[in-house]
Amino acid sequence: MPILKRSASFGSSGLPFFNGAGGVSIDPRDRERFFFFMAMMMKTGQTTSDALRAVARAFRSEKNEAVANAIAGLSQKVAQGKSLSQAMQTERRMFTDLHRAAILAGEASNNMQKSFDILRILEDKAINSKRAGLAELLTPLLMLVLSLVSVFNTGLQTLPVMAKLREAQGKPMGVIPGGIMSTTQFCADYWYIFVGFILIATIVIWSLNSNPAGRTSLHALQLKIPVYGQYLIYQTYTQMLLYFPYLIASGVKPKQLIPIMEGLATNSVIRRRIDQFNHVITTGGTLAEAMNRAGFPELIVTPVSVAENYAPTEGHVNDVLIEGMTHAHTLLERMLNDTQRRFIAMASGILWVLGGAVMMLDMLSIVLSQA
Repeated sequence: MPILKRSASFGSSGLPFFNGAGGVSIDPRDRERFFFFMAMMMKTGQTTSDALRAVARAFRSEKNEAVANAIAGLSQKVAQGKSLSQAMQTERRMFTDLHRAAILAGEASNNMQKSFDILRILEDKAINSKRAGLAELLTPLLMLVLSLVSVFNTGLQTLPVMAKLREAQGKPMGVIPGGIMSTTQFCADYWYIFVGFILIATIVIWSLNSNPAGRTSLHALQLKIPVYGQYLIYQTYTQMLLYFPYLIASGVKPKQLIPIMEGLATNSVIRRRIDQFNHVITTGGTLAEAMNRAGFPELIVTPVSVAENYAPTEGHVNDVLIEGMTHAHTLLERMLNDTQRRFIAMASGILWVLGGAVMMLDMLSIVLSQA
């Protein structure tokens, strides 16, 4: 049975070190099709290098030369004796840590077809998730932007004219029209202050993200965002549980799951929790205990805990454990979808309220300036 081994070219997470941002970028839809083609090639019994060459020809026939050349380059490296996970080192813009972790999982379990199938599913879910989120947030966001543009136009163009007319009539300007006119005029006169603030904030965030301590602080703040932080946790654990059943079914031991989990945990705080998982597993603890220490929801740990009490026949895989983990993944995916819907609904509601409030202020300022 193939196992995951760390070599000099691998970092502490078990994943290769990647220096620099090399390679070409790829559209998510093209990446999803790449995974589909590779799974199909694996199913027909093709070797990895032959499959890569066939997929490269498919992209080249579609006039997508950049992606075709990158895939052909992967094929050459694999043909020279490198594993696919090692060959992907130069294509960081095409493949993320998640993709490389999946390939490592397929190499560990000797089931590359399953890895590509799972990657295709994850890529398709990511595309659909972004599309659904953008569709629900785009309309209220556009309304808010147009309302702000309208308010600035009113405050800088319409209200000053109305103020002069009221001054000629001996009438004072109302509080709301006067406030909007003063605010918009201040923003127009001192716009560089806001630009400077944005630049400073960008530099500070970049500086924090450039060192481990600062990156941990930023990631901790991400997890504290209502609903969204919970969504990030569920998303990471859902991806992990998607791999666990088929890896264990292929004979991979829990210790060999550690590099996969570390590759999937892109958030520094979540990765620290994964370290707890690693400690329990390496000291002989059970998988359920390790998942509990890593922060998996109790509802998800219970099926695994119950399944681990089943003692498989010597030399066979614990099929009850696999069934329990599959059920746990189904539950967690349902929780992830519910959390995403709640986050989208909350963000959309906030945008609708802000856009409506700005539009109302705009209308009131015009009405009150004519009263």
